[in-house]
Amino acid sequence: MKLKYLIMISVSVLMVVLMINSGLCQMGGPMNDGMGRRFDENFSAGDMMGTGQMLRQDVGMHGMGFMHSGACLYGQYITFDVDNQTGDITNYGIAGVEIFDSIVVDGFNYNSTRVNGAMTTIADTDGTTFIQVHDNPAAVINVFSSGDHTVNFDLAEGTTVSQEDNIITIEASNNEASDIVVYIVSESDYSIDISGDNGPIFITVSSGGSVMVRAVPVNMQGQGLDNVHRMFVREMAGNRVGAEVSLGKGGSMSVVNYAKEMHVELQSMTQDMIRLQVNCTDPAGRMMAFNLDNTSLMLQENDRLGIHYDGAPMACVEDPEQVFNATQATCWISQQTREQAQVMMYIPEFSEHIIDIVVESDEADETDEVPTTTETGVPGFEAIIAVLGLVLTGYVSKKLKK
Repeated sequence: MKLKYLIMISVSVLMVVLMINSGLCQMGGPMNDGMGRRFDENFSAGDMMGTGQMLRQDVGMHGMGFMHSGACLYGQYITFDVDNQTGDITNYGIAGVEIFDSIVVDGFNYNSTRVNGAMTTIADTDGTTFIQVHDNPAAVINVFSSGDHTVNFDLAEGTTVSQEDNIITIEASNNEASDIVVYIVSESDYSIDISGDNGPIFITVSSGGSVMVRAVPVNMQGQGLDNVHRMFVREMAGNRVGAEVSLGKGGSMSVVNYAKEMHVELQSMTQDMIRLQVNCTDPAGRMMAFNLDNTSLMLQENDRLGIHYDGAPMACVEDPEQVFNATQATCWISQQTREQAQVMMYIPEFSEHIIDIVVESDEADETDEVPTTTETGVPGFEAIIAVLGLVLTGYVSKKLKK
């Protein structure tokens, strides 16, 4: 009898876990093969953003991360469609403003679309070409291929395009804020063909290369940082950028690896400190960027951000160009508000490093030790264990009384 009751209890708990997971099924994993197109092709990027916000709110989804419904993908910052026959990206919007009518890779033989948190990956059948779309304030898109490939960008109405040296700049009007500025670059040998002020844009990249799209972070618009981000994009084209990390609402996180040798892992996050472990198999120095928004860290009126590098305070400069020209560990912090901050950092050499972003008071001594934290657990797991413990405790107590 005891075994029977224990089996019944275990099955009940398993059913609860499965019910919880079923409610999250549209937030990740592969998209259905039978997904259809939108019923109304005049549905704008602004309409998609509004619809996405309602759907995400209904299921309690906060912060960065894609939710999919049919062919549509809804993120906190990014919305777009995927054609389930060709893998083409259509109606791509940033903060409700349409930037690309379509993004097409010539000869792409579509296989699958997979959603993993703040990243959606669209892959071909032989695994040689894939597109990564990131839901973060910088609206990053990476297109990789092991062979020569051409990426076609068809711009939305109202956007303008220009080229200076090896950087393509796209501007789109946003009626509610500053214009959205988007850059396209590649660190590989490539050729560019732009037809008119509104495109389209054709970029042909050599074997093993990539095409990268990055915007001036939309959560930092109007803060006079456009030139800083243009310098960052210039470093991307020079293959000197390793990764970009965005931390936002609800503990959400987006990591973009610009160098395939780079790996970034979140070790712990509290209201006072974010600890990241950075690994790279290439010993060469790399730039990194951090975008902190919403509830990443809790800063009081007299608090400021500090950076610790392998346990020691990192030298921070007031001029961001000093970071881009640095030869030793250097950082620059733009803390416009207590809720938002941008960090640029240069790490001179690699194997493995620990980066701490900490909250400090204005009077804090830079020689203070780095605060310790407790690593975050799996959300909801402790609650399930607690429920199971209570059920088993009640069962044992009842049997003892008998």
